[in-house]
Amino acid sequence: MTSSADQEIKQNLTSTVGGEVTIPVPVKSPGFLVKFTLVIASVSDSGLQIVVKGFLDRLSWDRDTGWFTIRRLQSNDSGIYSVNQGDTSESFKLSVYDAVLEPGVTVTSVSSERCTLLCAVDQLSGGTLSWYQGEVLVNQSSTQRSLPLTVDRLGLQSSYRCVSANPAGNLTRSVDANTSCTVQQRTGDEDEGKHIRLNQIVIPIVSVMVLLSICAIVIFFVKRRKKGTHLQGKYFFLFLVQTYYMLT
Repeated sequence: MTSSADQEIKQNLTSTVGGEVTIPVPVKSPGFLVKFTLVIASVSDSGLQIVVKGFLDRLSWDRDTGWFTIRRLQSNDSGIYSVNQGDTSESFKLSVYDAVLEPGVTVTSVSSERCTLLCAVDQLSGGTLSWYQGEVLVNQSSTQRSLPLTVDRLGLQSSYRCVSANPAGNLTRSVDANTSCTVQQRTGDEDEGKHIRLNQIVIPIVSVMVLLSICAIVIFFVKRRKKGTHLQGKYFFLFLVQTYYMLT
C-alpha cells in the first residue's frame, strides 16, 4: 500500500469545525481510506469497516457513489488523506477551520471632521478581518479581532463593508457610514439639548420656591413680633441668609 505522504496532492479540501467533507474519488471494494500512513477504514464486499475509533459514527461510505464522507469535523482531522484501491492511490489535503463568525460594527467616535467605525468578531482563528470601501481594500488584519476605520466627512457617502473570512468561507457586514455617523452625532446633540432645556425649566422653579419660602418665613416672624416676641435685627438677618442657602 502506498503512503499518502508519498503521493502528489490532487486537491485541497476545506471545511469548518462541526461541518463535513466528502472525498471526491469513488472507492470500490476492495479499497482503503488512509490518513498519512494510518489506515482509517477499509471497504470490502461486506461493506465499510472503520479501524480508527475516532472516526466511528463520523465516517460513512456510499456504496452507490463509492465516496467517503467525514462528518462532525474536528480541528485535528486536518491532514493528508488518500484513497487506495489496487495499485492506484490519490491524495487530498484537508484543512479544517473554525467557523467564520459574522462581524459586528459600532461607531466609536464622531466629530465634525471624521467618524470612526470599529469592526469586531469574537474570534479570528486562521482568518482575516478586512474593511472595504466599495470594492477597494482599505484595511486588513490577520491577528486582531477588532479593526478600526476612520472616515472623513467627504467619505461618508461611500459604501463600506467589513468582511470576516478564512479559507472555508466569509461573512460580510455592510455599513451606511453616513446614516450611522449622523445618528450618533444627532443623539449626542439631542442629549445636550435636553440637559439645557431641563436646566431652563428647573432652575426658575427652584428659585421661585426659595423666594416663596423666604417670604413665608418673613411673614411668620413679623406676626411673632406683633405678639411680643422680639429678635435682634442682626440675628434675624443671619437666620434669613442661612435659610436661603439651605434651600438653594
